Amino acid sequence: MGLNDELRKLAESRWGEGRMRQIYDALAAHLERTEAAKHALKVGDTLPEFVLPNAEGRLVSSRELLAQGPLVVAFFRGDWCPFCNLTLAALEDALPRIETTNARLVAMTPDANGLALRAKHRNSVHYDVLCDIDNGVAMQFGVVYRVPDEYRKFLEDYKCDLGTRHGNDMWTLPMPSAFVIDRQGVIRYAFVNGDILVRAEPDEIIAELKKL
Repeated sequence: MGLNDELRKLAESRWGEGRMRQIYDALAAHLERTEAAKHALKVGDTLPEFVLPNAEGRLVSSRELLAQGPLVVAFFRGDWCPFCNLTLAALEDALPRIETTNARLVAMTPDANGLALRAKHRNSVHYDVLCDIDNGVAMQFGVVYRVPDEYRKFLEDYKCDLGTRHGNDMWTLPMPSAFVIDRQGVIRYAFVNGDILVRAEPDEIIAELKKL
């Protein structure tokens, strides 16, 4: 069973036909209607340079990562999102195969205040989780959206305060997205989707890495 099958199965077990499904469907429709992914980086674009702290507090730079080989960058919302947790776990399962291509994998989250480290421990991952402060790098990748009012209220009702988690009052999130970048910093694979149940399959990422 692929990652997207697992995501749909998880959604069916949690949502049913109630308000939660309606809220997430409305969010996906909003992002499609507003063409939120229209300005995301595409194949052939260049990786924006960045320096970010990892979950353990060490600064990690894009130059450092590319010096070691091809790079996979995946954006996720935070460990409050069960679908992001499932995706992180799927990437962890794929990590040995990713590493056989001499590539590095990093995941980025806007969560601050030690929450990135919690996400790493909760999902038992062994790749770097980077703290994308204020969604700065996600903005450069063009994968950020401002949370609609209805969805903000929904999150607040469930005690998920993005202002506290992110350390700002912007209320922005990254769309589910993943990129494969070659050692020259050129994007060779780009996946961006506003539907949280549609993610880049690890097998697709590995297939693209094998082409490099």
